[in-house]
Amino acid sequence: MMHFAKNFRLLTLLGLAGWGCGNGSGIRVSALEAPSAGKSQSADPALAVMPGSGDLMLGWIEGDGKAWELYTARSTDGGGKWSSPVRVAGGAEAPEEVHPHGESSPRLVVAPGERVALVWPNNVAVPGRKWPAAMLRFARSGDGGLHWSNPITLNDDTTGALVSHQFHGAAWSGDSGLTVAWLDERGVAAPLASGSDGHAEHAAEPDASIYLATSSDFGRSWGPNRRAWTAACPCCRVSLARGRDGQALAAWRQHFPGNVRDVVTAVASDRSSEPKRVHPDDWAYAGCPHTGPAIDTGSDGTAHVVWYTGKEGRLGVYYARQTPDGSGPAVDLVTGRGLGVAHPAVVALPDGGALAAYDVAADGKRQISLARLLPSGRVGGRLVVEGSENGKYPQLAVLNDSVAVVAWTASSGDSQRIRVARLEVRSVRR
Repeated sequence: MMHFAKNFRLLTLLGLAGWGCGNGSGIRVSALEAPSAGKSQSADPALAVMPGSGDLMLGWIEGDGKAWELYTARSTDGGGKWSSPVRVAGGAEAPEEVHPHGESSPRLVVAPGERVALVWPNNVAVPGRKWPAAMLRFARSGDGGLHWSNPITLNDDTTGALVSHQFHGAAWSGDSGLTVAWLDERGVAAPLASGSDGHAEHAAEPDASIYLATSSDFGRSWGPNRRAWTAACPCCRVSLARGRDGQALAAWRQHFPGNVRDVVTAVASDRSSEPKRVHPDDWAYAGCPHTGPAIDTGSDGTAHVVWYTGKEGRLGVYYARQTPDGSGPAVDLVTGRGLGVAHPAVVALPDGGALAAYDVAADGKRQISLARLLPSGRVGGRLVVEGSENGKYPQLAVLNDSVAVVAWTASSGDSQRIRVARLEVRSVRR
């Protein structure tokens, strides 16, 4: 009865009736009850769909505001019911291991054969420095998330100075591989190890390098770290997606001359390609805006990219398609003078389109918003999820031709909880 009451309350809050609440978005939203380990707070959801079974996997951080733990749960019915949460890492005995950090939250990767992986940063206090350092941590499961390996550190400079290794992406690659990319401060003369969700000292913050770690056996062993690209905006996450050819495709915010900070993509492999600018926003900003792009690839090889720009006169969230022939036009999803910095997610849909989520509405409020992108690249509909005020850092997963799931962190004062909702998406081929 208690679970029913919670679910009914969330359904009421979200006002989830009809397709797009009557705005013609082609998206119908219904609430799901998020799993919980019984702690007072939760944050930073990560979603993935198991190959073969189609089961939904959810990873998240949960705790009491002081000590935090990393959990996973699994659903066989698209989020209607969840398995008992499985603890992966963290807790009172390891207070530095896990902490909430939306822009650098855990990344969940799944692969055939019931293989699951999680990548996250820990939190290491550095005397005399404002922001903590971070080591990039990794754990794997070979039985669909029932049991997990002990965490290991992926960055291989652990004997050097304590610096930041975070703002990361991860993807299944090749037949049985993993690729992880992150922003790395090693070699920086005066690292800030930017942490929390606040910005570091913008004007003084040095650029980061993007490092890669790859595994051919889904994390049982790892090759050496490799510096792939330099001049990366130092606190805007790197996103990775598996391409049609099995290679990982990366997207991040590059620091160009003149303090321009625009989004680029490139193949992340042993011989990483030259970055391609998604769109010439020419956004000049003296610091790091703390918002990386989102990327996913469709079965036809098209890359779908969503990003935020603070360029004067273009402030907003944008979408573009990339093919081997280049990028399509930048399509605005939400714009306006009063918009704050947004954090996007995107998933490719089976019909050749995409679904985007971002945490700002046209009126400037911090809410979870959705956009249906048609195969042509045009916007097929937009929707603000009612009752999602103060929601941030949405994540998406596609279950089948017409159903997706969105999860986010909802804040209320000093407290936060994860929320999950089901999205029914009308297929449109135009």
